[in-house]
Amino acid sequence: MAESSGEQRRKPAGFTRLLLRNRLSVIGLLLIVVWIALALLAPLITPYSPIEPDVANKLMPPSASHWFGTDNFGRDIFTRIAYGAKYTIWSGVAAVAISFCVGTVLGAIAGYYGGVLGNVVMRVMDMFLAFPALVLAMAIAASIGPGLTSAMIAVSVVGIPEYVRLMYGQTMLLREKEFVEAGRAIGLKNSVILFRHILPNALAPLIVRATLGIGFAILISSSLNFLGLGVKPPTAEWGAMISEGRRYIVSGEWWIVSFPGLAIATSILGFNLIGDGLRDVLDPRLRTSSGAKR
Repeated sequence: MAESSGEQRRKPAGFTRLLLRNRLSVIGLLLIVVWIALALLAPLITPYSPIEPDVANKLMPPSASHWFGTDNFGRDIFTRIAYGAKYTIWSGVAAVAISFCVGTVLGAIAGYYGGVLGNVVMRVMDMFLAFPALVLAMAIAASIGPGLTSAMIAVSVVGIPEYVRLMYGQTMLLREKEFVEAGRAIGLKNSVILFRHILPNALAPLIVRATLGIGFAILISSSLNFLGLGVKPPTAEWGAMISEGRRYIVSGEWWIVSFPGLAIATSILGFNLIGDGLRDVLDPRLRTSSGAKR
């Protein structure tokens, strides 16, 4: 038992060490840490208000007093980006969390029981996948009504089919394994086999998919806010900031849309790099091939 518990304690340490050895995943982690820190510490970092206008300083280019310049209302863009990080990143993370939980349960049930139930669940998911993600998200958000919550729900619904399909395939593969047959032989309930034995063994690809999916969720959520189906003005949100400033690109005020656009790009890049690192660590085949190369 002592050796077993010691091995369990070493697993997280080994996982962390392997992840930190991946330079790209470290870069991604740093990007996300920076954005989370800005979101949490925004009131301490910047003296400006994210919503109060300052007409005397409107459309100012980047300077020492306004690092990212000001918008058409004189609001400091760096301040609005810092405050907006919590809306954009939170909406992406929350949407993926909902998609992950709902999709994993549905996929596990459909894959384990199969039959008519499995076919019905998978055909419904195919119907969702028949629509472009942004179009479906727009339809859902418009039917609920503008707001951050409606955009979050729309993004989460769009993401569910991916997790259902992935969990369905993993469950179909694992339900024929020896440990599942052994569980049935000793009389374990199907729910116990499914959620205590199959689900933990199927989590690795799902976690990787969820990490990569956060970047996609941020992109879709920002697009909905850009189209006016998300937060309402004057809330500082990156997609909404680009929407408000797009008319000033022609007149040369490039900073109004460029910095929120870079914020979206770097946050998506950060989650994608972390997802790639997790895939390399959690997939033993990739670890073996990389070890052989070294």
